[in-house]
Amino acid sequence: MSAATDPDTGTGTVSPAAPAVEEVAGSGNGLRAPLRRRRFRLLYAGQCLSRTGDLVFQVSLAGYAITSGSPALLAYTLFGQATGTVLMLLVGGALADRFGARKVMLWADLARVLATAGVAAQVAAGGRSVWAIAACGLLLGMGDGAFEPAFTLAFTELLPKAELLAANSLQAIALRTAGIAGAALGGVLLATVGATVSLGLGTAGFALALALVLLAGAWPVAHRAASGDGLFKEATGGIRYVFAHPWLWVSIASFGVSVALVVAPAKALLPLASADVLGGGASTYSLLVGSQAAGALVGGLLVGRLRRIPPGLLIFGGMAVVCGGFVVLGLSGSVLASVAVATVVGAVLSAATVAWAATLQSRVPGELIGRVSSVDWLISLGVSPLALVAVPQLLAYGSPATVLVTAAAIALVVSAATPLVPAVRRLAWPAARAA
Repeated sequence: MSAATDPDTGTGTVSPAAPAVEEVAGSGNGLRAPLRRRRFRLLYAGQCLSRTGDLVFQVSLAGYAITSGSPALLAYTLFGQATGTVLMLLVGGALADRFGARKVMLWADLARVLATAGVAAQVAAGGRSVWAIAACGLLLGMGDGAFEPAFTLAFTELLPKAELLAANSLQAIALRTAGIAGAALGGVLLATVGATVSLGLGTAGFALALALVLLAGAWPVAHRAASGDGLFKEATGGIRYVFAHPWLWVSIASFGVSVALVVAPAKALLPLASADVLGGGASTYSLLVGSQAAGALVGGLLVGRLRRIPPGLLIFGGMAVVCGGFVVLGLSGSVLASVAVATVVGAVLSAATVAWAATLQSRVPGELIGRVSSVDWLISLGVSPLALVAVPQLLAYGSPATVLVTAAAIALVVSAATPLVPAVRRLAWPAARAA
């Protein structure tokens, strides 16, 4: 345990062995426990705003590209963003581990403010400079790639291990709520005030998040001795740590299979499969997506009550249920049954990903969390484009429903087998800290 610190000023001595967290009387494992900590409240509020702004930005940009007949603007922004994210994930975790989560989050949010403001300016000018648009997208992606590992690390710097599951549950709830609210708000703003203002308000979300991190002030972190290695060599330390621990590389590989075979391709296959099997159009697919989002909110709320289930079984048993759900969605001819299954898939997927984040944060040493998180994000994001590119090729050999069901069945077997690996089966939750 670190020495006691003042919750608001962060003054006090810090143990070199562990991050300092704000001491809160009576903290426990409920969802409210992390919210009793001022710095976490500010960070959490900032992310609710930035996630909402991000969705407003995405919807506004897509809507503008469609209505203005400028698909290149959207394509180049997304290409630059994806490229920047992957490139920065290679070193983003090392930056967070070296400089601390707060500094990296501040620079990442500043990059995203400048990038989204640049896109808004291009739209206001008619969006004719392809290279400027691509550069803004690249900067936006670099901000994303630096932010995610730092944000994962920030939880461990601000919270005791027993509160990590609750904090990640809150984060999942925020992501889903912001996604729904941001998408709706973006559509309304685009229709009422136009793309330039709507994009500008999306930028404001990142700016407010930046302001709240500044308001939180610097928080004390465990002392990290300089390795003397270059940044790239430090970044590879995360890869070495992952392969040295079977529970980590097996888990990340299993998730990679699920993302590659089910989660990513379903974005392209599920709309086609639902049209073939259910006979519906865009409205039917929208209903399934909305049901999955609603289920994800429920899963985020309930996962904290599932601590009696060992993490390995909760995470990968849950992923097996998710994959099985997609098998059913590819076969079901009933809209009502498909909506029910989509809701369950959303809830279980949310619970599994929250449990995984908490497990990663509680078991990986603090000085390596950023880099290990980068590896995790890189595998998940890296396989997604490859999976989506493979979809058109696979459709030459079968219907969308057949491809979806086959891929989901394979992923189901892999997920169900993962808890049989001893290192995964032995995973346990951290003990709750006494009040």
